[in-house]
Amino acid sequence: MTTLYHGSKKIIERPTTDMISYACGLGQGFYLTPDESKAAEYAVSYKQDGYVSAYNIDLDKYNVLDLTSDEYSPLNWVGMFAANRSIDATSIEALSAKRYLIDNCAPVGRYDIVIGCRCDGIFTRVATDFINGKLSYRNLCRMLNVGETQYAILRDTILDELEFAGSSFVSSAVVYPKKDMSYAKKLEGYNKRLNAPLRNGDMYISEVMKEGMR
Repeated sequence: MTTLYHGSKKIIERPTTDMISYACGLGQGFYLTPDESKAAEYAVSYKQDGYVSAYNIDLDKYNVLDLTSDEYSPLNWVGMFAANRSIDATSIEALSAKRYLIDNCAPVGRYDIVIGCRCDGIFTRVATDFINGKLSYRNLCRMLNVGETQYAILRDTILDELEFAGSSFVSSAVVYPKKDMSYAKKLEGYNKRLNAPLRNGDMYISEVMKEGMR
């Protein structure tokens, strides 16, 4: 059994279909994290406390797509992200890149659960900048290596099979400053990578497409 966590404003003993998120990069699903401390950060906002709900799940029972495994590359993550999220492609070349990634890199299949890098605001920028030719493939890989892992349950019938494993209160006064600092640190790190000097051999989306990388 695997224990996963969900942070929200209330205790959720039994997730329902209305809690399924429509605008997330891994697909329309109920999102969880294997990291309880990260779930605590997701649970709070400024001066708003929250709760972490824990669930046990037997992943072996389901068809799981694990984008963090060696079988897949960051291009597969970007392809899936582009297929599920609105991305601001600022040129004809970027529109072609988006279509290339969706058609050639987004995994195809009916999956029950998808595991991949969390698609938060910073990683929306990561995907958008890569598609628009501003971020190199090397730095795309580096960013995904430090990203947070999320599990997206895509089939609503699985929600009934989650085993509730308890909950805990999260104080905004304690956790929110850490959340704010964590975001600022990630953003600073990303901006450094985005504005770093080119290295010999750096590839951008145009070269990725020419090479037929998948």
